Amino acid sequence: MKRTMVALALPLLLVACQKDGGDLGKDAASIGSDTQVLKEASAAANEVIRNATDCDAVKAALSETNRKLDEAAGRVRTAPGRATLDSLKTQVRGIAQNCP
Repeated sequence: MKRTMVALALPLLLVACQKDGGDLGKDAASIGSDTQVLKEASAAANEVIRNATDCDAVKAALSETNRKLDEAAGRVRTAPGRATLDSLKTQVRGIAQNCP
């Protein structure tokens, strides 16, 4: 789990460090917030991704997963966080399309 958190936070940290004239404290808070939001959204999406070959399990998890992804969309603060969330949504959407 710690590796996942580092994997989520590292790209956000790198982008924040490259900003010119940015408020490092605010950037760090945004990164921390996004890391937590993405942790929750990723856990929900992973339930669908893990069960991609079991359409019954996908259908059972899909509504809650989409709700959590939509909720996360309103809470993500950084561009890399939005890109990560968009990637999760794309993966979930693709799996859902294979389970009519």
